[in-house]
Amino acid sequence: PDKVSESISQQIRDAIFSGRLKPGDKLPVERELIRSFGVSKASMREALRSLEVLGFVQIRKGVSGGAFVTEVHPQKARELFANFLHFKHLSLDHLGEVRSILETHTAAAAARSISPEGLARLRALVREGEADLERGDLSRLRHNEIEFHRVIGNACGNPLLSFLLDAVHHLLALHHLAEDAITVALGAGLAEVEEVVVGHVDEELA
Repeated sequence: PDKVSESISQQIRDAIFSGRLKPGDKLPVERELIRSFGVSKASMREALRSLEVLGFVQIRKGVSGGAFVTEVHPQKARELFANFLHFKHLSLDHLGEVRSILETHTAAAAARSISPEGLARLRALVREGEADLERGDLSRLRHNEIEFHRVIGNACGNPLLSFLLDAVHHLLALHHLAEDAITVALGAGLAEVEEVVVGHVDEELA
């Protein structure tokens, strides 16, 4: 993007961050934006395209269309995070280390606030994971493992921890080297994390 479009994009992001623009708000029509910013049509369209790529706006077509402010979707944030880290030569050891650090704290935090339904879901996923491992169904095991940690992340009460843990598992899912070995190792770890969560829950109820 050129400097003009970057400036426009930043000003609109600033308006979103300050609360002057909220998800669902419709931006003025293109000609009004061009007049307001004093820029060319090309620069304005480039700015709106960049905001759409980043997940801040959605461009809708038709009579009732236009540029609408949107809340950045977690999937979009994960993709941008993964794009950045793609060039950092991440190894399985790097991902495993970060995952271990995050899960130790996240599991303990989740145990203090997880609902009975959430705990039941974790136990069910552990049972399913064990069955998947016995059958050698690594694809299903991988799916259940990711869901297991997503439940823990959502229950921890900290949106940043939840996002980071989700992002790490997203990166693991994208990592194609030794994929089957990764999945077996992750599946074996389901029971370990469940033990931490259940142990903390039992302590809270004691």
